[in-house]
Formats: sequence, structure tokens, C-alpha cells
Amino acid sequence: MTQNDKVKIYDNEVIEPLDAAHSIIQTADGYRFGEDAVALGKFACDYIKRGDAVIDLCSGCGIVGIIVEIERGAEVLGGDIDEKACDMANRSALLNGLSARFYKVDVRDKAALKAAFGSVKASAVTVNPPFYKAKSKPSKVAPEASSELTVTFGDIAAAARTLLKPRGEFFVVHTSSRLDEVLCICRDNKLTPKNLVINKNGKTFLLRCVLGGGDGLTVSIKE
Repeated sequence: MTQNDKVKIYDNEVIEPLDAAHSIIQTADGYRFGEDAVALGKFACDYIKRGDAVIDLCSGCGIVGIIVEIERGAEVLGGDIDEKACDMANRSALLNGLSARFYKVDVRDKAALKAAFGSVKASAVTVNPPFYKAKSKPSKVAPEASSELTVTFGDIAAAARTLLKPRGEFFVVHTSSRLDEVLCICRDNKLTPKNLVINKNGKTFLLRCVLGGGDGLTVSIKE
């Protein structure tokens, strides 16, 4: 373990730059965030306003919430079932002088959601969820982050509906092979799909929904 000027960095961790002024702590040989998480954070920033209350679910190392606070000055809270990931995310926030805080929480547990986020009604909820069904072959590295072993997208959408204020926004990145399912689940939870961006490789998509929003979906391809 080493001691940064602000935070502790453990032996299996590295500090990597996000931009010229900010960095994030990651595991050296474990699960690491990818382009999808960064794309989600940037996508959400196109809509989130300064001072908005934002809750980041399945937050992992905190990359999405951290991007949102850095770029939009939002008030960010996050939650993940992995306590070690939450600790790493909190240290990354401290490293960057941010106020974002991340809590161990099972999104299927309403009492746990209330304990973590209190009575906050969020302007936005972001999520980079596990992409694959539990019956699929899980990743050898952090299998719960890639497969629905502990939480389904339906669980996440239901939690977002609970956490959002009326007309609040829900932002998600997911695999294109499950697009139809994701759209149906969102509608079932009163999260009306409004903006769909297909990534240029066609393998993943970004989606913005509005709680109680009107009909009308805009579809585009990310260049």
C-alpha cells in the first residue's frame, strides 16, 4: 500500500489519467471500466444540468458518476453491490476533490436504496449494467459486473423508477442484442424511451428515457 497526498492506494491498484486534470483509481489486474462506461457518462452530460441530483447505479469504480460531476457539476451519489468497488470509487472522488459518494447497495432491496440515498428524488439515474443473462458464460474477471448473477435489468429499471422524480431522466448503455427487451422493460416501468444512439460498431447502444414522458423516440448512429 502507498499513500498518495490525498488517498491510500493499495498494492493491486493503479492511478490512471482521465484528462489533464483528473485521474481514477483502478485495479491493476481485475475488472476495469471500458469505452462503454465513458460513452455513457458523456451521453448523460449532454442532458444533465449543473446542480442536478444524479444517482449512478451499478457504479463499479465510479467512472460514470465521476465524469458527470467533473463535466456538469452535478450532485452525484452512487451505489454498487461490491463494497470494495465502492471504497475505490470514494477514494477516486477524494483524489479529484469531488463530493460524489458511493455506497454498498443491492438495488433489489428498497430498504437498502432508502438507507443509501434517503429521500432523494433524482433528476437523473445512470447505469452501466451487466450486459448478459445469468445463464450466459460469466466473465472470469468480476463475473457479477458482466452477467446478471445478482441483478437483472428489470431490477435496475424498477429501482430507477423509485429513485427518479417525475420527468426525471434514465440513462443506460447496453448490448444491442437485448435492445428490444430493454425498451420493453423501460416502458413497463413508465420510463419512456426518448433518445436512442447506436454506437458505430453496432454492438452497443445508449438510451435516454424520461419517467412519465410522452411518446416519440429519436434514433441516431454515433459517428
